[in-house]
Amino acid sequence: MMIRYAIVSRVIPNVIKNQPIRWTSVASSANKDEVKPFEEIPGPKGLYNLPVIGSVLHFKPFGKYTPYTTHKLIDSLHEKYGPVVRVQLGRKCVLLEDIKDIETVFRNEGKYPNRPGIDISKVVFERNGFKLGLAQIQGEEWHALRTPVNKRLMKADSAYHYLVPQNAVADDFVNILATKKLTPDEMKDLFFRFASESIAVVTFNTRLGFLDQSSDKESSEFLEATKRVFTLIADAVSGKTFSYKWYKSKTYMELERSFFAIRKNSRKHALKAREIIEQQKKDGTLNPEEPNLLLSLVSEKGLQDEDVSNLLDSLYMAGTDSTAKNLQVFFYNLAKNPDKQEILRKEILEVVGESGVVDAKALSKMSYLKHCLKESFRLNYPTVTGVLRILPKDIVASGYNIPAGTTVLMSNPRAAKKGFEDPDKFIPERWMRADDGRKQENTNSMAVIPFGHGPRNCIGRRFAVQEIYLAASKVLQKLKIEVEPESWNTEFIYTAFIDTEKPIRFKFTKIQ
Repeated sequence: MMIRYAIVSRVIPNVIKNQPIRWTSVASSANKDEVKPFEEIPGPKGLYNLPVIGSVLHFKPFGKYTPYTTHKLIDSLHEKYGPVVRVQLGRKCVLLEDIKDIETVFRNEGKYPNRPGIDISKVVFERNGFKLGLAQIQGEEWHALRTPVNKRLMKADSAYHYLVPQNAVADDFVNILATKKLTPDEMKDLFFRFASESIAVVTFNTRLGFLDQSSDKESSEFLEATKRVFTLIADAVSGKTFSYKWYKSKTYMELERSFFAIRKNSRKHALKAREIIEQQKKDGTLNPEEPNLLLSLVSEKGLQDEDVSNLLDSLYMAGTDSTAKNLQVFFYNLAKNPDKQEILRKEILEVVGESGVVDAKALSKMSYLKHCLKESFRLNYPTVTGVLRILPKDIVASGYNIPAGTTVLMSNPRAAKKGFEDPDKFIPERWMRADDGRKQENTNSMAVIPFGHGPRNCIGRRFAVQEIYLAASKVLQKLKIEVEPESWNTEFIYTAFIDTEKPIRFKFTKIQ
């Protein structure tokens, strides 16, 4: 059978290849005599250390894991070898699970953190002469593109400007849940449509009609293209295809067509926004501070049309599949913990009532809602690992030297369980603070960072959590969330993001 060498996770195999590793001497503030050399880091031996083949041996038919159970492989490696593991996963890399080591990586990631993108998407861009986007570029080039985005997306109140249209999207979502009987597959599709519609009002400043079936043919094709992108990238990353590097395989061609459809839609809206700006300039009505992301980007000096399209594409796609899946997991945890669901419902009703609008003031008061979502992230981590970095300098982790140029994977899903009381239970209260300001439990927030940390964190994180807050608030105002018995012990896997082996059979009933 054809060797699958890129089968490790949503990011591991395609992003850590072809990166130069510079093995250097130890340079650390620690006593050099106390620091163990890189070569002594424990990990699989023998054939498991061979390039390409070493990765394959962990997976079926040679091992017991699949691309979708890579999280179990990582667990087994840490359990066998400890908090620092040297392993072949696409190429030689280091896994870190100790929270202090994770903090060390972030403290030393530098001004321009190196987080390579997904290889197949980069191949599509390069073959078609597209400028690479934020996820694919590094160094000063990345910083130059990220800086204007930070002004618009990373401020504490940046997502609040879109609460009114996103409230309307959430109301439509609740109405469908309350009035229609959906199959598990239809329910899963509805979550995706909700997330896509919610982020579209931010990126394109318009409703696309994904929830009311009013979308035109072009918008429908846009939605389907978005779905395909994540499926195809997951296929490529899981090792189902790797021939795209040498010729245009079937997977490659389908992904290319999907990217074209998304790009076409983004450019259409960007062009429309530019026309509006030119008209407002003529009329003297242009307000540069208007909370309109699309208008602000196209009016930003230094950003070309292709830069704007790349940014819109990145933000839009980041707010669809991942948000939809994490919302389902959140609802699943609330359904399995009805006592916590009732506490959260009480908070929501006290703040906004049975039909009130969820505005910025309301969100600021709903602390239990935030604790519940963070606990859901902790219990069922959104990604198979934490973030990936290629070190710009030597560091010392758990007593071992890790040289500059090493690919480091942070095992946050494990860190999110270690050091917590009753780690397998859904306890939002662990994130609450007592009257003296201390947390109820000695939790470390750095263990749960699903959107990354530092200058290269996710550009859409504020919008993603706001979408989930709105959906939860609106649903719990009206409905009780339950799961049918057959979904009570849902098995979680990882494709591009956390997923389920089978669609969850939710049950939504009106509150009397």
